[in-house]
Amino acid sequence: MVVNTNIAFAIKCDICGQLKEYNMSLFDFKKNKVIDLECTCGEANAIVQTKDYKNFWLQIPCFECQDIHVFKYTLKQLVKGNIITRCVETGKEIAFIGSPQDVKELVNEYKGETNDLLTELGFYDYFVNSEVMIQCINKIRDLEREDKIKCECGNNSIEVNIYEDRIELKCRECESIQVIYAENEGDLENLLNKKSILMHKNTFQCLDAINHNNE
Repeated sequence: MVVNTNIAFAIKCDICGQLKEYNMSLFDFKKNKVIDLECTCGEANAIVQTKDYKNFWLQIPCFECQDIHVFKYTLKQLVKGNIITRCVETGKEIAFIGSPQDVKELVNEYKGETNDLLTELGFYDYFVNSEVMIQCINKIRDLEREDKIKCECGNNSIEVNIYEDRIELKCRECESIQVIYAENEGDLENLLNKKSILMHKNTFQCLDAINHNNE
């Protein structure tokens, strides 16, 4: 029998709401060693630990209820995979565990259901230009994953707020703000051309089809 030692986690950050994937091997675990799983926003998404290689504890700050949940899984359960971890208060999904392929499929299914729900609620009608906004949001997420959004004050924990016509990035330390407009193709092109975003300490900046800053 072939045992797949690769385990993947997908966990929803309780701060920014991003669903981030982590891939590791069972050989990464050591007795009593704590493994921290961090989000690209800088927050701790989860802590994983084992004491005997038979049982694994997963501690997650919950996005849904803002509490901290602790889950216990056996080695057999992790290897078998297809685990959907839910908030104990609301029953909503907050994490997926299994093989990298299984987790990717679960995440894709989750995102598909979420997009269907947003459509039914008329969420996309809220934006001035929904097509441009969605592409801008995806670009911001890509930059976050690559750690390409930073503030010169030294703090890289950036809060992301979405409005009907713009995305606002706010430094949680110095409270500098970067406004990214998402109303037209010119706004989208400016953002797509960005390889990184550097926010300046204690300042307010705008990026749109007219203002080309943060080069």
